[in-house]
Amino acid sequence: MKKYFPLLFLCLLLLSSCVTSSISSKPNSVSAEGANTTAIKTYAWYQDQPEAPIAYDEGYTAALNQHLRKAIEEQMQTKGFTKATNGNPDVLVAYDVSVSVPVEKDVPGSFSDGFGYSYAYMSGYRYIYGHEALPGYRAVDLYKSGTLIIDLIKPATDEIVWRGWAEGAISNFKANYSSVKNEVAKVLAPLKSRK
Repeated sequence: MKKYFPLLFLCLLLLSSCVTSSISSKPNSVSAEGANTTAIKTYAWYQDQPEAPIAYDEGYTAALNQHLRKAIEEQMQTKGFTKATNGNPDVLVAYDVSVSVPVEKDVPGSFSDGFGYSYAYMSGYRYIYGHEALPGYRAVDLYKSGTLIIDLIKPATDEIVWRGWAEGAISNFKANYSSVKNEVAKVLAPLKSRK
């Protein structure tokens, strides 16, 4: 029996490498150069109802949109941020979910961590705001499918001041609210609380 133990161990090790995980990766975040994210107290939505070109609507559902917006608002409130009612928020909030990556871009080594490139007509963005001060900016279509991205945008300059994301966070576009809420909490975890 003892002589078969190493062989059994090796077989189990090989089998475990074939299993894929549906768990999202750890959350990542980046702040724009010179951005003072500690001064942020109030927020509002970048758009009440974001509109995507038809080509980028794959995977979008009204229920997922509602789940994400509700979860983001709850998490922002939990962290001590207040939804602006006066029309003068410190930041605007936008989210996006990457629904697909072209095969030719989805290969290891296409770009180093935090670096990406984009073709303007393929960026996949439902929003148009600046990103020049954000180190390692990548367009939505350069993230793995299912990546949840949450951006905070400074209204005065229309530039991203903070971005959080987790690859594989939304693997099921029909996910229930509880699952979505957990993933939103992970993505916003690196954003410092105001409490």
